[in-house]
Amino acid sequence: MSNAEALEQFISLATAGDLVRLQLTRPPDAGGAERLQLRPLTLRGAACWQGVWKHPSKDLTENWPATEGAARLRAWLQGGWRSAALWTPAGHWQLDQQRSGAWKLVRHRDATPAATLSGHNRAKQHLLDLGHPLWVALGVAEAGRGGEPRVVPAMARKWKQINRFTELLQHALLEAGLDRAPLRVADFGCGRGYLTFAVALLLAGQGCKADVLGVELRAELVDQTETLARQFAIEGLHFAQGDVGHQSVQPLDLMIALHACDTATDVALHHALRAGVSVILAAPCCHKQLRGQLQPPSALRPLFRHGVHLGQEAEMVTDGMRALLLESQGYDCRVIEFISLEHTQKNKMLVAIRRRQPDAARDARAAAELDALRQFWGIREQHLERLLHPTP
Repeated sequence: MSNAEALEQFISLATAGDLVRLQLTRPPDAGGAERLQLRPLTLRGAACWQGVWKHPSKDLTENWPATEGAARLRAWLQGGWRSAALWTPAGHWQLDQQRSGAWKLVRHRDATPAATLSGHNRAKQHLLDLGHPLWVALGVAEAGRGGEPRVVPAMARKWKQINRFTELLQHALLEAGLDRAPLRVADFGCGRGYLTFAVALLLAGQGCKADVLGVELRAELVDQTETLARQFAIEGLHFAQGDVGHQSVQPLDLMIALHACDTATDVALHHALRAGVSVILAAPCCHKQLRGQLQPPSALRPLFRHGVHLGQEAEMVTDGMRALLLESQGYDCRVIEFISLEHTQKNKMLVAIRRRQPDAARDARAAAELDALRQFWGIREQHLERLLHPTP
């Protein structure tokens, strides 16, 4: 297939009238929006597309007639958007622009049958199939009155978190160019394995071969999750007992560490950097190390007489320093809301993606900003920084 044919076939697939979802991404250093998400709508009886431009700090939404879809899509792809993922009821396609400038179109086997979406009152579509028997075994799903799977009411928040995580993961992999096989994945502190199973099912459903390892300290949970992985014959998925601080460093593409307490998050991030990962997803919690070190300027001291304010500031400074440390090591890092506060208080996530091209100036700028932040707050030691730059 020629370069022009690949591009035109993708546009034809996207505008055939059965679009479910479409996402465009471009290099993080291109400026402007990082992602453009598109879906069909029916407004006042007319077929439309809705686009949401995803900026680091805001989203912008616009609707336009579906008849303009082909022209707009062609202009975007020829104007700097280097990657596009398309979902229709027939399957999932990925279009990427190679370094030579040529387009490559690949079809993947999707994780779930796609349903047509239109209008504003539509059922939430997920990348995971609730009907997989694994979710029943994990206590997430049960059979409804008509035999159709439904979420166990007590697990509704957990299912929301799982699906939110897979959406973030999907976007990160596309941005990093890791949406194809093979992938090496480690989930440290995986607990009952909800997210580890979700990652394995998501990648397998998209035809991406992966070796996924869940690491958990509690032996009884490892036995349970490994038994389920074998029971449902999930290829490439394994569980092992241990913790990130004692794991040997092996090459990885993706590292996950959710709710690793206090400096355990720093240990996981350090492991990921040594393993050369391309994508890091880490949800920190229990920020304690910096709280006793913060020495706010005199004008701010009245604010931090209150423990709740001091704790919130310690959390923000800790994760801000972690983000800068990752940026100084060649990553683009965002601190985002993982899930709404109504579902969990542990709602922040660090999403770090290794830059495809080294940028010494950006590394140095992040290091300088980190130094200024440390001096402003009088911080003596941050664990990830000490691991990266040990002192005699």
